[in-house]
Amino acid sequence: MTNRNSTLDNAKAFAIFVVVLAHVLRNGRYFTYFVPAAVPVFFMLSGFTYRNGISFLSFLEKKFRTIVVPYLFAGIISILIFSFLGKFASKTLGEGISTTDILPNIGYMLYGSGKNDHMKWNNSLWFLPCLFVVMLLVYFIETIVSIAKQNQFHRLILRLILCLLCLTVGLYITRKHGNIALPWHIETALCNVIFVEIGLIIAPRVKSIDVVSKNSAVKKWAYLIIFSIFAIAFAYFNGETSARTDEYGRSFILYFLSALCFALAYLYAGSLIGNSISAVSYVGMNTLPILMWNKYPVILLQTVIGKFTKILAAPSSPTALISAVIPALIAIMICLIAGKVQLLILPITLGRKPASKQ
Repeated sequence: MTNRNSTLDNAKAFAIFVVVLAHVLRNGRYFTYFVPAAVPVFFMLSGFTYRNGISFLSFLEKKFRTIVVPYLFAGIISILIFSFLGKFASKTLGEGISTTDILPNIGYMLYGSGKNDHMKWNNSLWFLPCLFVVMLLVYFIETIVSIAKQNQFHRLILRLILCLLCLTVGLYITRKHGNIALPWHIETALCNVIFVEIGLIIAPRVKSIDVVSKNSAVKKWAYLIIFSIFAIAFAYFNGETSARTDEYGRSFILYFLSALCFALAYLYAGSLIGNSISAVSYVGMNTLPILMWNKYPVILLQTVIGKFTKILAAPSSPTALISAVIPALIAIMICLIAGKVQLLILPITLGRKPASKQ
């Protein structure tokens, strides 16, 4: 096994937990405030592991294998399940659906946009086609930066200019045409490419975070608390947000600052934990199957457990937030078991090459 960064794995674990927690709540005040604590953080953490220097075809093959194949597999399985159980779940949860027919939903899957309720069969999957487009944009940005024969500072400025150009186009499209839904969330990818690039830029600082934790846990706790307070404050003042539908609150700047502070808080918390809690690192190493399948244990908990369903009827209450923690953890455990089986039987559906080819 390759050496992994436990700080980064732990940070991913926190982010995916917030994703599942939000899905358990479904809506309400906490759901909307959790958005900058999850989706943009994942984009940012993707920048930490980005590696340039390979051909475009090799890059395309790798991203198709690790992002698109899992998306298509989870999409097809989800559509088949939805065709049988979608109407029951919709009636039980009181949510409308466009269609449970297989062929239209396969068309929506290939189009790759989760807007307009076109991914009711598994809304979580919208992130994967969007991530694929984001990584393509990052590849082109990094290629341009590598071609430019400039010093490190000038390359940094060039990165930021290209990111801001993408963001400007993305925000113009989403605000000028609010109901637009481009294939594979192109408009959303344009708005979020800046997070991956920021992650790429600050990635070297992860090592310094680990150094801080070794020299002084007190400093580490201080940074964790400070960034957490700022993250929550920025999210609170920014108001309701939704990454899937390109709703970034009162200001994209506040959205960005909240996501950045959440990411840094997760990294400091992850550094504090280190390798001491292997379960947390394991979750961070296996976020893909959690993203792919969390919808199903979550819906099971929402529809089968009567008292729990009644509590979630008021998702903005502190009681609902506290009550959602255990179901979120249970859903993650179920997804990890499913992912383990999936890895043994069909590793390619998790982006892994067959053992003989690795």
